[in-house]
Amino acid sequence: MNIKDSFFYTIKPESLKKTWEEFSKIINGEFKFKENIRANVNGPIYVYSISGKIEDFDLKIEQTVYINPGSNDQPTPLTYILSRVTRQKIFLRIWERDLIEKIFGLNKTNSGNEKIDKKFSLKTNHIRLRQLIETNENIIKVLTSSKSHFHIETKNNTLEIVYKHSGISESNEDFLRDLEVLKLIIKEITSL
Repeated sequence: MNIKDSFFYTIKPESLKKTWEEFSKIINGEFKFKENIRANVNGPIYVYSISGKIEDFDLKIEQTVYINPGSNDQPTPLTYILSRVTRQKIFLRIWERDLIEKIFGLNKTNSGNEKIDKKFSLKTNHIRLRQLIETNENIIKVLTSSKSHFHIETKNNTLEIVYKHSGISESNEDFLRDLEVLKLIIKEITSL
């Protein structure tokens, strides 16, 4: 993602739509595109989504882009949601600690990995998930990006994995890179 760390930039909606359509075909998913016209605002809102399956998980990928003609466009975080029915009780959350947490030493993570311990907190009820997050370099790189949010939770017998990050996926490779990380986590969850 060449421009993933930029908050504002000009989006080429047709190019982005083509990328999403192509990727939905790769994973045998269903692509949906919606354009909304906003009252009293010059630019439209584009909503991109893909629904599909990865192993026994339902997959939904979503992103909304606010187009501002003559100005900078604003995408919402790119969101991956994986879900399935389960009887497992799983919880995992990784987040960047805020100033108060850092000052008072709250929610410190002692993983032995400086990339995690310095800036992030990690809470889980499964030691193997914690070890995977703390030791797999690809997962560490993706999940500890200051531009991302990640959590796993079981509610009402549904396991949900949510991964969000800023920027847009400009190519199928960008989507596939994100899915590879999620597949590693799915593999670990399936073995619990």
